[in-house]
Amino acid sequence: MTPVPDTERRRADIDAKQSRLGQILREMDCEWALLLMPAHVAWFTGGMNIRGLIADSERPGIFTNGLQRWLVCSNVDTQRLFEEELDGLGFQLKEWHWLTGRAGLLGEMLAGKRVAVDRPFPNLPMMIDRLRPELRVLSAVDRERYLEVGKLTAHALEATARTLKLGEREEEIAAQVAHRLIRRGAEVIGVSVAADSRSRKFRRSGYTSVPVSESCLLQVTALKYGLHATASRTVAFSAVNSPLRQDYDAACRSIAVYQFASRPGGAVAEAAEDARRVLAGGPYEYEWRQSQPGYGTGWFAAEELRRGGQEEPFVAGQAVVWQARIGTAALVDTVLIEESGPVCVTPCEGWPYKRIKIGEVAFDIPEILIRSS
Repeated sequence: MTPVPDTERRRADIDAKQSRLGQILREMDCEWALLLMPAHVAWFTGGMNIRGLIADSERPGIFTNGLQRWLVCSNVDTQRLFEEELDGLGFQLKEWHWLTGRAGLLGEMLAGKRVAVDRPFPNLPMMIDRLRPELRVLSAVDRERYLEVGKLTAHALEATARTLKLGEREEEIAAQVAHRLIRRGAEVIGVSVAADSRSRKFRRSGYTSVPVSESCLLQVTALKYGLHATASRTVAFSAVNSPLRQDYDAACRSIAVYQFASRPGGAVAEAAEDARRVLAGGPYEYEWRQSQPGYGTGWFAAEELRRGGQEEPFVAGQAVVWQARIGTAALVDTVLIEESGPVCVTPCEGWPYKRIKIGEVAFDIPEILIRSS
C-alpha cells in the first residue's frame, strides 16, 4: 500500500495550490480568495477531514491572498483541526465563536476587499469555473493517496463478498462493508447491496431487508483524504445462472471499452457510443438508455462531465468512475487517466478476473466470485 505522504511533501503540494490560486486572483483583478465549498477546501488542504455533527453554516473555510493562508473555523473545531489535520502545514487562523456564528466574521473579512468567492455573495465575483480545472487534475501527492483509497475500497468489498453468508440481509452486508472501511479510517459516502436479481429492476438499489439466496452485487463509494473512490464486486453461490452469466459478460465488454476510452481527449459520450456499437444487434442493444455510464470523481463523489450540453474532454491526471450496468449485472471501477494509459484505482486483490484485450491493450476486469457456501 502506498505510504501517506509526509508533512513536508504535503506542505509543498499546498504551497503549489496556493500559488496557483494567486495567479487566478491576479487574472480576476482580486486580492483574496474565500473557499467554502467542501470539495474546494478538501482540495486546497490536501484532504482535511471535517468530523462531527455540523451545519453547512459552521463548515470551515480557507482564506488566502496567494502568499499566505488562513483556516477560517469555529472555536469548536480549531484545536482538533490544527492538531490532527493541519499541523506543520503553514496555516494561520481566523476564528469565530459558535455563539456569534460564521456570518459576522466573514462580513468583517470581506469588507472593503476585492475577494473572489466560490459561493454567492453580494457584489463579489465567483471563481468556481476557474477552480474547476484545478480540481480535475490530481497532483502527484493526491494521486499517491488516491491509490491507497482505491485499494482499501476494493479490499472492503472483496473481503465482505468472501465472507457473507447465504440468507444474510442486504442491510447486514452493507454494514459489513461500512465496518471494514471505517476501521481503516475511511468514510462511507454511499453503499449498495442487491441480492439476486433486484439490481435488474433498480439501477440504484441501495439496500433493504431482502436476503441473499443466489447471488449478490456489492457497490460502495468511500472517502478518505478528501478523495472518493467507487467500485463494485459480484459474488454467486454455486453455478452462475445463464441470465446473470450473459448479462455479466456483456457488462465486461462494456467496461473494457469504457476503460479503453480513458485517455486524454476522450469523453464520456464517446465511450458510451463505442460501447453501444459493441452491443449493437444483440439482446443488450438498448441497455445504454438505462443509466449514466460514467462520472468525474476524485474531490467529488460523482460529477457530471457535461456543461451546457457540451462534453468535457478528459485530461491527464483526472479520475473517472465507470459503471457498466446490463440487466442484473453491474461492473463499477474508478480509473485515473494518465498519458501512459488508464490506471485502475480499485484493482482486484486476490479476486478472479477476466482479461479483455482491445487492440494491444489488456484490461483485467473483475469476474464473478463463485462460492460453494
